[in-house]
Amino acid sequence: MQLFTERLSMRQITQADWPLFLELHQEPDVLLYCFDKPKDAFVKHRFEQRLPTWDPNSRHPLCFVVINNETQQVIGVTGFTYDGTTAELGYLFLPKYFAKGYATESLKAVIEWAQKACGIKQFKAVVTRGNVGSENVLSKCGLTLTDTILQAHTIANKLYDDLIYTLNI
Repeated sequence: MQLFTERLSMRQITQADWPLFLELHQEPDVLLYCFDKPKDAFVKHRFEQRLPTWDPNSRHPLCFVVINNETQQVIGVTGFTYDGTTAELGYLFLPKYFAKGYATESLKAVIEWAQKACGIKQFKAVVTRGNVGSENVLSKCGLTLTDTILQAHTIANKLYDDLIYTLNI
């Protein structure tokens, strides 16, 4: 399964994408508003959960590798976990590709595809308060802030609120 936009190509993650996935979970600028640096074994488990072929009845995460069409460089990952009702969206991009519109472009394509090809009508994303870039991405993709969970988790020994964004189509 592949998705295409003007600037991007997306394909389901494969075993060959392990170095990218690991880098995205080790890079300090990526982790800043996500979570503390996880142990490699935890990252490997998350990676392996995303490898099986996905279909709308799957309950494991769907993870697309995002590729820049012009350079053919792999720039990040995007996708969702679907529980049969709601798709929880997520994405991680390498820092040199921040603030270039790639997260928005890829996420819009994922939402549109999930709606048309899979019949998914409800989307959700959780963002750490302070991650203004991701808040902007979600707003541009049509999601709205619908809830806040105060002091939901700790990153680098600091408590953060979770902001819940939703989209119902």
